Amino acid sequence: MNEINVFFKLIDELGPTVILPVALFFVGVAFRVKPGTAFVNALRAGIGFFGLNVMIGVGISTIGPLTSAIVARAGLALPIADVGVGIHFPIAFSLPAAALMIPLGILLNIVVLSLKLTKTVNIDVWNIWPWMFSWACVQGVTGSAIYGLLAFVFTGVVSLVLGDLQAPYIEKYYNMPGVSFPHPFSSFFGLIAWPFMWLFDRIPGLKDWEVDIESIQKKIGPFGNSTVLSLIIGFLLSLMAGYNVIKALQTGVIVAAIQLLMPEMIKNLMAGLFPISEAARKFLTQKYSGDEYYIGLDCAVGVTQPSAIVVGILLIPITLVLAVVLPGNEFLPLADLAFLGFWVALPMAMFKNNILKGVLFGTVAIAISLWMATSIAPLLTRLTINAGSTIPEGVDYVSALTVYPWAWVTTWFSSLFNGGF
Repeated sequence: MNEINVFFKLIDELGPTVILPVALFFVGVAFRVKPGTAFVNALRAGIGFFGLNVMIGVGISTIGPLTSAIVARAGLALPIADVGVGIHFPIAFSLPAAALMIPLGILLNIVVLSLKLTKTVNIDVWNIWPWMFSWACVQGVTGSAIYGLLAFVFTGVVSLVLGDLQAPYIEKYYNMPGVSFPHPFSSFFGLIAWPFMWLFDRIPGLKDWEVDIESIQKKIGPFGNSTVLSLIIGFLLSLMAGYNVIKALQTGVIVAAIQLLMPEMIKNLMAGLFPISEAARKFLTQKYSGDEYYIGLDCAVGVTQPSAIVVGILLIPITLVLAVVLPGNEFLPLADLAFLGFWVALPMAMFKNNILKGVLFGTVAIAISLWMATSIAPLLTRLTINAGSTIPEGVDYVSALTVYPWAWVTTWFSSLFNGGF
């Protein structure tokens, strides 16, 4: 067990930027890609993924202070503090079983593939940790590691299965053939998006209203360009935050740069990924009677789509208004406002990149997350303290807008037998 802990501590230290190309290299070699070719393509995909992380980091460092200024200027105050996505890590990794989460996740993927319940080969082993977060929350409610393991299995299986069902939208509208997002965040909100697809297609006017970036640009010319739209939105939000004109312009340019450069990183990621994924799909198709297989990636790839970026920015003021007017909400979103694109990372493909539909759906999705964050706050606060982390001074409860939905679902179900969260 000590050697296993050391090995997976090394994986943790290497991080996804290194682990992704390493995993891709071994996948390529396993599926008969020449080692040299597999290495070059895996490295290029890793560089593309690194570029995505850099741009996401720039977005966080820009949007974070911007939203803090908007909240401060609006004088918003609610009792539950948003400490951000970082709350998940100490909780998930505080369990002794966390050392085994990657081999358990890989084994689960193999079992589900063998049972033909999924066609997704999840190479994003780094993001198995949200499955472990489900385990930690359920064990925190029930005191049972067995129930925690069942929550881990449920989260993994449902994400893989839904990843298959949602992959055709990713291929058609994001131009990513053979890719799925078996991520617990996108699998949940992709599932919620299906009834909205049905509803939107039956609302007169809305069903035929083309509000994707290309259509907007055709109607209003250069001002409809996604980069220009991002500049304008970033500038206006900066004025709302009380920035002076110079700082507002600087912020607008940064937001526009993110919009322009993120798709370029996607191109490099896909250029490296495609030869390896095609080799894997060809091998598996020949071996298993023509079945189609998918390569599972982080839904952060979807966040970087131009339409998702625009919707994510537009959701910032909507989220703050919702926090004030939503009945039953006691949670003040702040730290996670830089991640709003994740709520629509997959649904935007399902809505054919329609920005209006994305905003309408995103508003409902954020409302759901606000309720989740409020209800689970007592548990997350206790687990955070038990994991050895400190909570901000003067704060009674902490939570996160990005609380993983399947973790909430499994925890809520378990809590029915234990007196609530």
